[in-house]
Amino acid sequence: MACTVLSAFPYLTPDEFDCACRALVDRAGSCTAAQTDGGWSTLRLVSQNTTSLKITRCLEVQIPALDADLHEPHTHTQAQAQTQARGQAQALEDEDEDPEALVRSNLKPILQIDYDIVLSPTYQVPVLYFMLRWHNHQGRVGLDAVYQYVVPEQYRKQLQSVGVMGGISFGYHPESGSPAFFVHPCNTVDAMARIADGQSVTTGTYLLIWLGLVGLSVNLHVPHELVAPDGPSPS
Repeated sequence: MACTVLSAFPYLTPDEFDCACRALVDRAGSCTAAQTDGGWSTLRLVSQNTTSLKITRCLEVQIPALDADLHEPHTHTQAQAQTQARGQAQALEDEDEDPEALVRSNLKPILQIDYDIVLSPTYQVPVLYFMLRWHNHQGRVGLDAVYQYVVPEQYRKQLQSVGVMGGISFGYHPESGSPAFFVHPCNTVDAMARIADGQSVTTGTYLLIWLGLVGLSVNLHVPHELVAPDGPSPS
């Protein structure tokens, strides 16, 4: 697909956003290039009344012991502690006799993150919505879980103080109406203008640069195979 210089960078028209989404999907080569270790599980384009990109990542998460025991009472008597210890010992014996149970107990919790990239008609820039879903774990999916498991440590203070990338907000997905988190786009225009530094940005490179700014803050990394050789670096 031919890439064109944007008419009013860092803003996007709906047609330019549609072209940018299609360019990213084409670059991914039916998702095969993006399916790398630590990369994207799925990437697909949805084009109905409006265009959006849907990306899924699955993260293997180490649950802290305190978090895992969050719903357990912490005022055990000595007798209760002994009973619990006997139960744990019996469970270990049962696992030794049941290989399938051992496999199940060794499964690490998987956090699935479903990202949606849509165009904001108000800000005229992409907005990143995302939802959390646990596998093998009955974990929390609130804002505290977002900052603990999704936002890398180096971005937490900046997002919590509504820094250069804007803070994380909670609202309703503009297409599905479902509750979702999103990175507020209030500072996207300034951040994109600074990183481009006067270089020509095309529909083929816009989302790579934008993902390097916004996506990194919520664990949506750009696979190395997708980095454009003909535009500003997305990271």
